[in-house]
Amino acid sequence: MSVQQKFPDLANCQPSMGLPFEKELVVDLFAGGGGASKGISRAYREPDVAVNHNPIALAVHRANHPETAHYVADVYEVDPLLATGGQPVAIIWASPDCRHHSKAKGGAPRDRGVRGLAWVVIRWLFVTKSRLLFLENVEEFCDWGPICEEGQPIKAERGRTFKAFIAAISTGLPADHPDMPEIMHAIGEFVPMAALVRGLGYNVEWRERIAANAGTPTIRKRLYLVARCDGKPIVWPAPKRHKIPTAKQHPWRTAAECIDWNNVGRTIFRERPMAQNTMRRVAKGLWRHVLTSVKPFIVPMRGTSDSHTSTHGVDEPVSTISAGGTHHALVQPVAAPFLTECANGSSQRNFSVQEPLRTQVAQVKGGHFAMAAANMVTLRKGSVGADMTDPLGVVATSTGHHAISTAFFEQANGGFYKGDGRSAHDPISTICQSGSNQRLVNAYLVKYYGSVKGGVSLTEPMPALPTKDRVAVVEAVQVPDTLTPEQMEGARRCAAFMHEYLPEHFKDPAEMVLVGGYVLIDITLRMLQPPELKAAQGFDKDYIIDRGLFVDPVTGAEEWRDIKKVDQVRLIGNSVCPDEAEALVAANAADIIELYQRLAA
Repeated sequence: MSVQQKFPDLANCQPSMGLPFEKELVVDLFAGGGGASKGISRAYREPDVAVNHNPIALAVHRANHPETAHYVADVYEVDPLLATGGQPVAIIWASPDCRHHSKAKGGAPRDRGVRGLAWVVIRWLFVTKSRLLFLENVEEFCDWGPICEEGQPIKAERGRTFKAFIAAISTGLPADHPDMPEIMHAIGEFVPMAALVRGLGYNVEWRERIAANAGTPTIRKRLYLVARCDGKPIVWPAPKRHKIPTAKQHPWRTAAECIDWNNVGRTIFRERPMAQNTMRRVAKGLWRHVLTSVKPFIVPMRGTSDSHTSTHGVDEPVSTISAGGTHHALVQPVAAPFLTECANGSSQRNFSVQEPLRTQVAQVKGGHFAMAAANMVTLRKGSVGADMTDPLGVVATSTGHHAISTAFFEQANGGFYKGDGRSAHDPISTICQSGSNQRLVNAYLVKYYGSVKGGVSLTEPMPALPTKDRVAVVEAVQVPDTLTPEQMEGARRCAAFMHEYLPEHFKDPAEMVLVGGYVLIDITLRMLQPPELKAAQGFDKDYIIDRGLFVDPVTGAEEWRDIKKVDQVRLIGNSVCPDEAEALVAANAADIIELYQRLAA
């Protein structure tokens, strides 16, 4: 959408001439872990100047961008003229604080000061006359308007301040505009009113973009604004990946590729019981993404104890069957992990791990996700596994020796969410700055053999069970010598769990839950870790997030320090997806990049 389309009363801006390219700078008024800087460096080169008020964010940024000049200060405290040394600027990337614009704020009062941090962009443009401006924020930034005495947005004035912001950047706004007092209070010390009335002469466009389309395994949606004053057209890069690809198009990347499948978490059946709503969500996720999944996702494993459990992705070769009885080979997928949404209680969702992760944000209510997985165990030498879509096998007294694990994501952001999570086939979703509530659930199932002598080969059709549904609870079954005592105890515990928390599907008590000839014996759950969240946000594997380079403000001495996990998650949730920054800068600064590459050659 362009300024002219949104505001037909605004005239076309006049282009301005840039100074010699080799002296034009790149400035990042960054947020979080510095994703925009990473994207800019991929497309062009490292930023010359970076500004952030958080010393931890600056330390991590300094660790990854050592050539950049860093300013640990509020953006209002940094003089653009001094920071740039008066040199011309080619690119400014700005990511103003989005907390008091986002719907994740819920009904809490808004702060005018935080909402008005975007006005600092006007100051930087006024002083530097940058060729290009890129701004990233939540999509609700377009609704920026005045708030009442109680700190709530005035619905009738929704979007008024945003329009004033656009007008100030482009062709100006009236001196008597109702938002002028707020603007002057924010930047009047640095920008004269006459400049705001005249406008800064930029052409401005903005669009909502989904990071999964740019190649990031998250469906994070953000508003991107591009402004330029060099007379060239604004370019919006086409999607690199597609939710529903056709012909030679590439599909969205999945959450599954970000997960460390060697870490399956620990059992949900703990001494200290988990929250009732969590248990209910896990049960619902198991039903949708494991027991009735059309496209199951498999996490192979060895054995059933912590010391023998390991997992790997579905694109890797499966492990071999050994004669020891506790090792296995999974040949055919039989279950599916998913992700469950823990925020956004009004419209909670679940999705596959083969889709990108949902939006990662920094707020407590910003769409936390957890991964859940069901694990099925096959414990019989010579068997190769069976699909869940096959008829159920019958109960037998012979011992089996194979195991499989299935997974999904459970969203654990509070009791108000009653959804069933998301599949590992989908992109991952929002990360919160207070800590990720996206949790991985694994369900363990053991192969359960029929009464045929020697068992039933998994390469053959299964005999029918006296149940009506493909996924069923087998009631009142005698199972001597079929499972180990530990596995049998786990099977009863899982059956009781499903009966308690999903009575609409498991109406009566039962000994076990059977799926495609497998019996559910355990369910595990864990939080996603920073390396997984970092990958889901689109950062490179070698991007440093677990430590930072701190500078003593007195002596100037540099020191490496570890970054706490909670701060790592906060930095990731607050950051721009690097793929988006790379795509936008590459498309709009193509001429500058081409000249830079020629001069650098």
